[in-house]
Amino acid sequence: MKNLFNNIKKYVKEYYKVTIIYILILAIFLVEFPYYISAPGGLIDTDDKVETKENFKMSGTLNMAYVSEIHATIPTLVVSLFNKDWDVEKEEEVKNDNETIEEKNYRNKMLLEEGNDTALLVAYKHSDINYEIKNNKVYITYIDELAKTDLKIGDQIIKVDNQEISDKQTLLAYIASKEINDKVTIKVKDIDGNNKIRKATLIDVNGEPKVGAIITETFDVKSNKEVKFNFQDRESGSSGGLMLALTIYSHLNEIDLTDGKTIVGTGTIDINGNVGEISGIKYKLIGAVNKHADVFLVPVGENYEDAKKIKKERGYDIDLVPIETFEDALKYLENQ
Repeated sequence: MKNLFNNIKKYVKEYYKVTIIYILILAIFLVEFPYYISAPGGLIDTDDKVETKENFKMSGTLNMAYVSEIHATIPTLVVSLFNKDWDVEKEEEVKNDNETIEEKNYRNKMLLEEGNDTALLVAYKHSDINYEIKNNKVYITYIDELAKTDLKIGDQIIKVDNQEISDKQTLLAYIASKEINDKVTIKVKDIDGNNKIRKATLIDVNGEPKVGAIITETFDVKSNKEVKFNFQDRESGSSGGLMLALTIYSHLNEIDLTDGKTIVGTGTIDINGNVGEISGIKYKLIGAVNKHADVFLVPVGENYEDAKKIKKERGYDIDLVPIETFEDALKYLENQ
């Protein structure tokens, strides 16, 4: 034992400089700061995310664009000084107030599931395919700091007062029927599966009574035309809804919507086919251009105006198409 101790002591004496340098190098590359770097991402071919029984191939590709979110370390911060497309943001700027990064990640995972379910529903609707919606579940995925409630992230809403909650619309309609400052009793199943009773006092949000929370709905869409999704655990968010719906529709109907082109798009989608705006449009557009995309489908409104401005400033050679609904995107692609 004494010999072992002496050997270790001798080694430390001889190599302490190397050890210190090694530790410093590890610190430089591994220590993370409370900042994130937003940067252009790449493209995800939605064919790789959707699996159907139809053995159908498009001549081009339909793609989702994504934003790269990089933890700030000394090397990445140095790179950001010289790369105009990398933007450094404080940790609190990449998440909502009153929300941890872990809660943000949970919300985004739930939004991915909701977006997938909704994309499938929209594709079935427009393909004249019989389907059935089952197993609707409504979850709390964010609670505003102004909310007056003991609801928790991950709560599944079962009942509000005496109103059974069968879906998101039922919950929204019931809350809308109340008055600001009304108190409601909410039966939930918490994130661990335990039944709980929560309370909430409805707050004033733009003159309407609200709980002060984001709700996310998941459901099962059943049909004899089965569709499966292939997403990895690290993937999240709902901004691929439009492109997923277009891809599923293309497969179910065996219609090539690409005309041999690289089509990129972004935008959420609701059950009525309305396309919603997303964050990070700058990085998604740059990523699409870097991958030599031909067309970029962009939600109307601020997203489109921002993308149009960036395209003009940088002289990008890409067709920007403003999209308000699924039907808009379908009409454009079928007639390009």
